[in-house]
Amino acid sequence: MSKKKTEDKELIDMLLKLNIKYAIEDSNINIRMIDNRIRFYQTLIEHLEDNKPLFFQKKKLIEYNNKKEEYENKIYELYTQLGQEVELIDKLYSTSVK
Repeated sequence: MSKKKTEDKELIDMLLKLNIKYAIEDSNINIRMIDNRIRFYQTLIEHLEDNKPLFFQKKKLIEYNNKKEEYENKIYELYTQLGQEVELIDKLYSTSVK
């Protein structure tokens, strides 16, 4: 009976390690996706800045400022998500080392 318990424990440990491995891979994929989205919004900001309206075009300047602020806020949110993913990976690595 003791042998069966140790075999079960080994099996559970192997399954947990496998699950952690795939969770880390999934998190790495999420980080790449977030990075792509950040680059997308940075590109949108660059295009906005290339076509910035002149100071006397008040309506267009207001729209420009609103869009730029919207994109910057989205980038900030994405960096927050990126930080959470990095923390998750750190926790998973520390769990898998034990």
